[in-house]
Amino acid sequence: MTVGLYLVCLILSIAVHEYCHAVAADRLGDPTPEREGRVSLNPLVHADPVGTFIMPIVAAFTALPLLGWGRPVSTQPSNYTRKVSMRSGMALVAFAGPFGNFVLALLVLGIAAVMGRTMEISVGMHTVLTTMLQLNVLLMLFNLLPLHPLDGGKILAAFLPARLEHIDEFLVRYGMWILLGLVVLGGPLLGRLLGPVFDLVARMYYVAVAA
Repeated sequence: MTVGLYLVCLILSIAVHEYCHAVAADRLGDPTPEREGRVSLNPLVHADPVGTFIMPIVAAFTALPLLGWGRPVSTQPSNYTRKVSMRSGMALVAFAGPFGNFVLALLVLGIAAVMGRTMEISVGMHTVLTTMLQLNVLLMLFNLLPLHPLDGGKILAAFLPARLEHIDEFLVRYGMWILLGLVVLGGPLLGRLLGPVFDLVARMYYVAVAA
């Protein structure tokens, strides 16, 4: 039951994340996401068989890190409006995903606040709300890490001056390996870094549901 709940929340959260990428690219003038059917909140069009289904289930029953991902949104920066540079456009599209998770986390807090003041929230509903809240905060923060292929890597690339482009080239080449090292070996470090954030989120949730 716990695995099923986590999987449903993950699928919905990933759908919002990828949908926001698609909408941002579409608004910048790239028809690719619309042509591929990605400007949609239908979770199935954003799901990756391995990252959205297999990996989270396997991780839930093993000692592997509990993580997941969706199918990346294809976009052609050369189609973006000339009002922004291609790098800036890529950064905007990249930022849209974590921003979508941020908005969804706020929406969950708002729903919790309304429910907390109008009805008695069951234990099961508390679990659903807190899982959605924590998962979206985690997706937002994790994707903002300044590493390729994460969204944070594209955002960082847009702000690096020309004399520091070698940093972006290094992260493009080795970012995946650094990311794997963080996920597999850096769990305690990430836990210490993110722990205070999740403590704050827990307090915000408590304040939201307090009648």
